[in-house]
Amino acid sequence: MSNLGKWGTVIKLVKKPVATVKRAKLTHRGNGTSSLRGIRKRANGSYRTDEWVKYNTKNFGKRIKQLQHIIEDESYIPKGSTNDYHEFILSMYRALISGRKVTPKMESAITKIVKSYAKTLNPEYIKKKLDYTDNTIAKLNMIKRKLDECNYTPNYKNEKLYFLESIERQVHSRGSLSIKQRKALNGMYNQFTKKIEKIKKSA
Repeated sequence: MSNLGKWGTVIKLVKKPVATVKRAKLTHRGNGTSSLRGIRKRANGSYRTDEWVKYNTKNFGKRIKQLQHIIEDESYIPKGSTNDYHEFILSMYRALISGRKVTPKMESAITKIVKSYAKTLNPEYIKKKLDYTDNTIAKLNMIKRKLDECNYTPNYKNEKLYFLESIERQVHSRGSLSIKQRKALNGMYNQFTKKIEKIKKSA
């Protein structure tokens, strides 16, 4: 482009060009932070994020609505829940609506969240979860009864009860236990059973 086309028609006086801010194409860096070159700053010095929000809304609008539905379902995420998985779901929702870059790993995690939730709406899954919950609670109650028979000190007994009750809350909310938790429960069951046998022999 010639100078004439760039600056306008020049007759006698040459006017200074008006400074403009070139807006760069939106890009994200590989480390998860946004490239802010060419994006205007607000009066308070902070960068605009509405472009990123618009991008996520356009490309992940369906997922945003799905996650919103999930976090509003109090039968799935009880009000005031501090469960780590529930917090993770909320963090993914906030990431999308705040305009954070969605990495392939995040996108995969969000897809798993939606699929896991959809599975809970299946009647067969609901029945299996209820059966699992009932069986597990029955086993926890059996361990509690054995704990009562062991004549442990009040502090030790309260410590074990606190653990068992935390497990019970998780079973009700998630309907599952980790391998580590199941091993811990098996260990408690065996420990209490041996303790009771020892008490009976010494009686």
